[in-house]
Amino acid sequence: MVGSSTSVVQAANEYFDALVKSRFIEMFGLIDISSQNKEWSEIRDVGVVLTGSTPKTGMDEYWGGDNLWITPAELSVDRKYYSDTERKITDLGVQSCSLDKIEPGTVLLTSRAPIGKVGIATSQMYCNQGFKNIQCGHKINSEYLYTLLFYNTEYLNSLGRGATFKEISRKIVESIRIPVPSIELQNQFADFVKQVDKSKFILSRMAELLGL
Repeated sequence: MVGSSTSVVQAANEYFDALVKSRFIEMFGLIDISSQNKEWSEIRDVGVVLTGSTPKTGMDEYWGGDNLWITPAELSVDRKYYSDTERKITDLGVQSCSLDKIEPGTVLLTSRAPIGKVGIATSQMYCNQGFKNIQCGHKINSEYLYTLLFYNTEYLNSLGRGATFKEISRKIVESIRIPVPSIELQNQFADFVKQVDKSKFILSRMAELLGL
């Protein structure tokens, strides 16, 4: 019975995800960016690409502080928003690497091990060198950009370079071309996504309360 109930919850979440993808295509016409249309905007034109680093692990004064510090391993295809991290660093740790500050609303994008996992930061944080995160400007909505990148993992992986392991550089990410519809239309899509996310959250809470 529990297995059956769990599968129902999973099926409902898959339906919600399909609903978002369908709405995206309905509103914007396409979701595949592999054609790299020259009429599209480069990511550098609509946002700022930020990366990170790892404070020296042998320096105790760099670790266990109050600053959130995220790694690619923490990102999951089943999770979109990130408000906390497994490890924390101190102010000295931040200063030791001159880390870029990730503001809430920034789209997290893993650039190696593996390439193409995405999320949205909902708290101020920092990251290691396995990211090329995108701080959205006024022309781009983070929900829109997240969805676009989420469904283009295969294309992002095709951009990887390197003999030992594949990685996408800041320059590569900055030069990726994406369609940029009006911000009003993007915001409408984001409002739709928030309603779907609310439904998913309610379903999840009900499943927990019922012990499913």
